[in-house]
Amino acid sequence: AALYAGVHCLFQAPKLAEADAAEEETLSDTKLEDAQSAALAAHKERKPYFYTILLSGEDDGNGGSDTNILIGFDGQNGAIYGASIPRDTKAIINGKKHKINFAYNSGGSELLADTVSEQLGIPVDFTVSVDLKGFEALVDAIGGVDFEVPVDMDYDDPYQDLHIHFSKGMQHLNGQEAMEVVRFRHNNDGSGYTDVGRAEMQRQVLVALAKKVVSWNSLTKVQEFVEIFQEYVKTDLSTTDMLYFASQAVGVDLDTGITQGTLEGRGEGVVRGYKYCFVFQAEDILPTLNELVNPYDQPLTEEDLDLPQAEYYWNGTV
Repeated sequence: AALYAGVHCLFQAPKLAEADAAEEETLSDTKLEDAQSAALAAHKERKPYFYTILLSGEDDGNGGSDTNILIGFDGQNGAIYGASIPRDTKAIINGKKHKINFAYNSGGSELLADTVSEQLGIPVDFTVSVDLKGFEALVDAIGGVDFEVPVDMDYDDPYQDLHIHFSKGMQHLNGQEAMEVVRFRHNNDGSGYTDVGRAEMQRQVLVALAKKVVSWNSLTKVQEFVEIFQEYVKTDLSTTDMLYFASQAVGVDLDTGITQGTLEGRGEGVVRGYKYCFVFQAEDILPTLNELVNPYDQPLTEEDLDLPQAEYYWNGTV
């Protein structure tokens, strides 16, 4: 019996050793996964009172979002940030390549928010969307807005019955005029903005509107504006949410407390019939994301992003 036991152990020893090694490897894998999960949890710790809001606006009535701005609201430090996402940014939507504004066309604010969140690694807490008529009504509701038009504007599009004619300089804009200014892309002779310049101008108009509302310095009047706001926009913000943000914004110095930027990409050629102006690269957008709209207490890294791959650029390079 002793001899049998000895022989049995002799033959079982390699198997036991293999089992021990496998168990040790499993334990090591488990420890590694636990460590990775712990690191991820630490990385995903949210900054206190920091919220993200995706603002989108329809342009030409085709259902896409011409304006997309990811807003970071830092309630703890009294700061507001805005990062524009160019409408021609490349994105994967429903498994196919599209410009990112198609997400709104296909699934409204919800799909656009999901697309932005997946691509940039940032949760979108709330969404706000407004069409052209709603934008005009909001501007008229506050009595128009004073805005310094940055360039001479001379553009006509008879197909859309759109005619934009302004001289450079300070102007008092009613709703329709403000709509024309934010829609301006180029003059009849082809001169005008890049998409980045246009996005910057659109943000400046929004800041001018915000300054006028905050200048009332009256929560009662701000509450009246919130009620008007609810009438003309689509949002998942509750009335309580809107009043909270409005009351916090009253305490923000809008001359120094707003920081803005644009997520800039690299031009790419035609893919499946679509002409893309921007393909994001991690090294290009991470500094802006981390400065403006990162809601986490640790910096975002390339591993947090899920960016569509570049295929080829206008100059033929990959």
